[in-house]
Amino acid sequence: MYYFVINPFSSSGKGIKVWNKVEDILDQKNVEYESFILEQPGDAKELAGFLSLNKTPCTITVVGGDGTINEFLSGLTTCQGITFFYIPTGSGNDFARGMHLTSNPAEAVDILLSPSKFRNINIGITTSGQQKSYFAVSSGIGFDASVCYASHQSGLKTVLNKLHMGKLIYLINALRLLITSKPFSVRLLMNDSQLLTFQKIRFIAAMNTKYEGGGFMFCPKASPVDDELDLFVVDDIPTLKVLAILPTAFFGKHTNIKGIHIYRCKRAVVQAEAEACVHVDGEHFGYCSKVAFDLSKEKLKMIVD
Repeated sequence: MYYFVINPFSSSGKGIKVWNKVEDILDQKNVEYESFILEQPGDAKELAGFLSLNKTPCTITVVGGDGTINEFLSGLTTCQGITFFYIPTGSGNDFARGMHLTSNPAEAVDILLSPSKFRNINIGITTSGQQKSYFAVSSGIGFDASVCYASHQSGLKTVLNKLHMGKLIYLINALRLLITSKPFSVRLLMNDSQLLTFQKIRFIAAMNTKYEGGGFMFCPKASPVDDELDLFVVDDIPTLKVLAILPTAFFGKHTNIKGIHIYRCKRAVVQAEAEACVHVDGEHFGYCSKVAFDLSKEKLKMIVD
């Protein structure tokens, strides 16, 4: 059975427009399916729990942005019996970019109905105290999380989405916050054995895929199927130098610059000197002084192009 979870508000209404096209194609092909239109935050999480508990085995397609995937993953009671598919309609679409997924409705339906390639993808876990969330793309603390939070709160994002330029809001806020944000010190423990200390951290991002923030290729070698997180650390780099480096990150040409560090691990714990902004797949997780990044023991079977 095919189930569809649709965020109609994704990218200022793009979600429902794409779904209408997908629905027309499914009806023309006489496909049996059931659709769920999200109405408010929390609906995707609730649906994921219901479907994974009561409707497996099944194929579930999310139509939305990275935030919709994030909420859906956080609601799954299990990955067993679920085949996952995704049609991107967000403004950032970093998960689709990292997985090389099509955004064309007709192509997407063809792949869904006649899949030829599957991947068992890792799912990241972010925890702080009793708070826990899952991520498909990345989770981070510091500057990148502040950019995501500011972008989601900005009214300009809606305007840019309507102009099909939604990912520019991330670049705009990145440039603004570089000037106002302050570096901070952290202790980083990887795999419960390797301890590092940094005095002037800009941000630390645990990457499951190559991209975050609307196309920044922070970790060019990151893969959601390698059973490891790529940890991207930006330390002790002056603001003007960061401004010069930032555009190169779109092309992954920043990795050899002094102050840029990339580590690979299965688990990382960050202890910051004070509370800092944390995100999961670009969604606001909260302000934390201690946060852990892990991989789920379960993998999610996914249809890919």
